Amino acid sequence: MPRRIAAIVLAFALVATACGGDGDESSAFPAGAFALSASSNLAVGTERLLVAVVAQDGARLSSPDIPVTVRVRPEGGEATEPMPATFMWAIPDNSGLYRVTVEFPTAGTWFIEVIPEGGGNLPEFPVTVLSEPITVGLGRPAPESDTPTAADSDLAAISSDDDPDPRFYELSVAEAVTSGRPSVIVFSTPEFCSTGVCGPTLDDLKAMAPSYPEVNFVHVEVFTNLDDPDNLAVVPAVQEWGLPTEPWVFVVDAAGIVIGRFEGVISSEEIAELLGQPSVIGY
Repeated sequence: MPRRIAAIVLAFALVATACGGDGDESSAFPAGAFALSASSNLAVGTERLLVAVVAQDGARLSSPDIPVTVRVRPEGGEATEPMPATFMWAIPDNSGLYRVTVEFPTAGTWFIEVIPEGGGNLPEFPVTVLSEPITVGLGRPAPESDTPTAADSDLAAISSDDDPDPRFYELSVAEAVTSGRPSVIVFSTPEFCSTGVCGPTLDDLKAMAPSYPEVNFVHVEVFTNLDDPDNLAVVPAVQEWGLPTEPWVFVVDAAGIVIGRFEGVISSEEIAELLGQPSVIGY
């Protein structure tokens, strides 16, 4: 299941990075702090890299007041110039990540270094960059997945959201991406999320949806059998879109082409940048 895969990815990253040693003490983060990737699917091209900073005991360090830059280098190669990273709350006032846009020209092992303002670089950690993304890539046609809607199912059967917005269940993915209108497709499972950010991610999209009445918003619950947690089954759309984790958000243009793909934590500004100006003044 995607939630198990996500747990394995995170556990592997923690062990692999922790085994690299403590490195230099940081003047910004506590001694022994280290960074790890929160992105499970990186490929050649322009990628959105999410980085978490973690204390020696494994606790997530959320520090919006500590600016960081990031540099990357291919195995055996030279590092890029430091690039500024943007802090994003994953769960408001609880945990967060840094986001940076990186250009990966080649596949293989790359090393990431997080540099807090004031010095004390965190130890490098490795990531694998694939030649092609596992998920549906940018510029590709959106899969026309036959997902359930409120017209043929109770919301409780097709969403684990405790306060579902009916608008997100009016159309199937297939109907949305062939409608001739832009679409935002969110794959998440608020109740059973392995990362803890499925609910906040969906809530952010629910909050911005009223500002975009001309855009289709579709929530795809990752699992079926929601009333029987011991027998959850992954919905076919997860495989059709190639998702290794959850949550994921895709922005699809009016022609049915994927123009945005976002893993994990997102910001409404990232989505709005692709959708254009909101229709409601003051958003």
